[in-house]
Formats: sequence, structure tokens, C-alpha cells
Amino acid sequence: MAFIFYWSSRSTTGIGGSGVERFILFKTLHLIEYAILGFLVIYPLSSIIPSTFISYLYAITDEIHQSFTPGRGPKFTDTLIDLGGILIGILIFKYIKKHFKKTKNKLH
Repeated sequence: MAFIFYWSSRSTTGIGGSGVERFILFKTLHLIEYAILGFLVIYPLSSIIPSTFISYLYAITDEIHQSFTPGRGPKFTDTLIDLGGILIGILIFKYIKKHFKKTKNKLH
């Protein structure tokens, strides 16, 4: 969360590229950073709904935080992209956990 907060505090006005390139870059970063967050939040909680809620609540507060950053602004659509990343991270965690249990059971 501190990593996300730090990067949300930075202005993006100096980052070049066309509108499409910037869109793809920033939305991809949203997906990746929130997938990591979703993965890290579900790890100790092991429950999908609370992990999703906590992570998505942070995404909403992050967009509010961006409204105070020059060159940035809050976008509801970004929270939906963040939610997609959160769910991807949670699914990756669940897949790894399930696969690890299968491998562990085969060893015994």
C-alpha cells in the first residue's frame, strides 16, 4: 500500500508517449500493482470477500488521494481496473495454494 501511495503521489505529466500508449501503460500498471496487493492481502486472510473488500477500499481511497496530486485526478473507471487486478491477484493466490496442496499430498 505504501508503494501504491508513493507512486500515486507522483505527477505523470512528464511521461511521454501517445494517448493510447499512456493509456495502455497506466492501466497495465494499475492491474499489476493491484494484483500484487490482492495477492498480499489474501495471503494472511485466506478469505476472498474480506480481501477483495479491503483491497478495493484502498483503491477507492487511492483515487481520492490522487485528486490532491498535480496532474492526477480520481477516476471511477480506474477503481474498476484496480478491482480486476485485485481479483487476478486473488485467483493467482488460490491457484498456487491449490497446486501446492496437491504437490504436498503427492510427496506424502
